[in-house]
Amino acid sequence: MPVLSIKLIATSVTVALIVLASASVLLPPQDDFNLSNPYWNGYTKFSREVSVSVVDVKMYKPDPKSTVVFVVGPSLNITEDRVEAWREYIEDGGILVIMDETGVANYVLELLGVQVRVDGYTMLDPVFYYNSWRIPKITNLRSGSLTDNVGEIVMDIPSILIIQDGSRGVRILAYSSSFSFLDLDGDSEPSDGEPYGPFPVAAEIQYGGGRIILFSDSSLFINGVIDLGGNLQLLKNILDGRIAILDSGVWRRTVHSLFRDTILTVYSFISLPEFKYPLTLSVLIILYMLAARGAKHMVEDEVEALIAKHPDWDRRILEALREARGRIE
Repeated sequence: MPVLSIKLIATSVTVALIVLASASVLLPPQDDFNLSNPYWNGYTKFSREVSVSVVDVKMYKPDPKSTVVFVVGPSLNITEDRVEAWREYIEDGGILVIMDETGVANYVLELLGVQVRVDGYTMLDPVFYYNSWRIPKITNLRSGSLTDNVGEIVMDIPSILIIQDGSRGVRILAYSSSFSFLDLDGDSEPSDGEPYGPFPVAAEIQYGGGRIILFSDSSLFINGVIDLGGNLQLLKNILDGRIAILDSGVWRRTVHSLFRDTILTVYSFISLPEFKYPLTLSVLIILYMLAARGAKHMVEDEVEALIAKHPDWDRRILEALREARGRIE
């Protein structure tokens, strides 16, 4: 393959990679609860309002005295060792906030020995709602530090909590209205046999030296809901000056999000002074060497072009002329 074709392919691939990397950084991710996601389901407002870090709690041990760990919308990696990490954190005085409407969190609650479960069916309210039955307003709140200055909570397609018999240390924080119902058949309408409220939708459980706060909705603090009702005040009451820790190890991530984070991590790494200046120098040296090699090839190609046009010319004379011109230049 000609040298020019190889260079063209290499240049095209390099430019394509640069464009792809730039686009992945400039285009915001759409993952649920992502701090860089500015859309309805993102957490950009959450990150602006409170101090927050996103880590995998299995690998990073947060300080139980100064943090609150949020397990929001768990969808994978709910393993015994992860739950054990949460258990140790709570028993040492930490606050674990579990937010789930699907029932995935029930495995966690079972391993922790907590006698509360997430039902999994959707709860609707045809009377107390924001702009849809699927976004109910929760106005029946129990007084306490967590609900201080919170007049109502707005939920987004929530479920309900089931408080099992014999449960201990469980304090219900909020109930839905008596008009709410559990949509068992999924038709978004009240049907015969479907139970009516009030239903518990938030609870606080004392556990060892710490607490578990459980919500039957993962969407309380997403961009589209956090400013509704007293949701933001509820978040601030939960933190009470602590740092929010989002356990990222329980989410499915898109390829775009993974690639974007990789690019940003590499960029932050090479931006460090101890790497930035040596890297810049290395790039300049490589560019100089490539330019010099390219110039040499251009000159050699010039001789070959002349020979191709005039095969009877003397190659040695042409090369001597080339070298003489190089000394003059």
